[in-house]
Amino acid sequence: MTLKLASKCLKLFTEMRLHDGRMLTLLASMLIPLFSIAQEDDVDEAAANAANPLVFIAKVQGQPNFTWMDNDGRQVNLTSRIILPTASIGLPFIKSRDPSKVYTLYRLEVPIVSQTFPENQELDATGMSDVSLLDVIVVKQKWGMFGAGPALTIPVMKPAPISIRKWAAGFALVAMNTQTKGLQWGVLAQQFFTFAGDSERSNESFMLFQPIFNFMLSKGKFVQVNPIMNFNWTNQTYNIPIAINVGKAFSRSMSALIGPEYVISGPNENDFTFRFQLNAMIPP
Repeated sequence: MTLKLASKCLKLFTEMRLHDGRMLTLLASMLIPLFSIAQEDDVDEAAANAANPLVFIAKVQGQPNFTWMDNDGRQVNLTSRIILPTASIGLPFIKSRDPSKVYTLYRLEVPIVSQTFPENQELDATGMSDVSLLDVIVVKQKWGMFGAGPALTIPVMKPAPISIRKWAAGFALVAMNTQTKGLQWGVLAQQFFTFAGDSERSNESFMLFQPIFNFMLSKGKFVQVNPIMNFNWTNQTYNIPIAINVGKAFSRSMSALIGPEYVISGPNENDFTFRFQLNAMIPP
């Protein structure tokens, strides 16, 4: 709105053919604050879009994670992620009657991993890890957004130390409240069941559970508290981390975040991860 108002003011004063230097100075003094406010509004909206996993905006993300583990283990995980919204319901050829309220998000995630364990070199490996796919149907609600759909993990099998070596299928559920001023909050849950792959590995049932709290600040800044918890129901093990990220939108199409994660309970207790993410957004 402020950008449109500024444009109208500029057009009005131009049509009046103002030649008086004092009037031009007055014009500049009126328009500069308006354009500044408009730009701030743009980055605040971009920050909200960057933090919300269900918004109808295509995203391309690069995320390097650096992890320090017990026994001097080290891991670098470079995850590439593509999030693509479509005006469909579940499948590309099933069109939504109202894409403004019901649409689909496809998410493809490809990690490249390199890890070293000086005390157990059998675990050393470098290569592409398992690929994951989500197909989530999003329905807008008065309180925010709700999404659900199938999920699939495709094992790369080799290098074996960085793969679960099993195909896994399941479902994803996402809910986001966007009506609280200055705060987005919700949850992302992914439940998987392994069913094929390496015959030497038994089938497992596990869940990735992520509470989400996005604190939206001024000038495109935001803070995220969104640890990814891992629950293995078959082995009765779990990893509970704490995580906080600080992010900023630089324009309507670009944002970045950075932050630490520390595992406080579970087999990976005391693992420390430093995360950075660069996020490119393509509005419809």
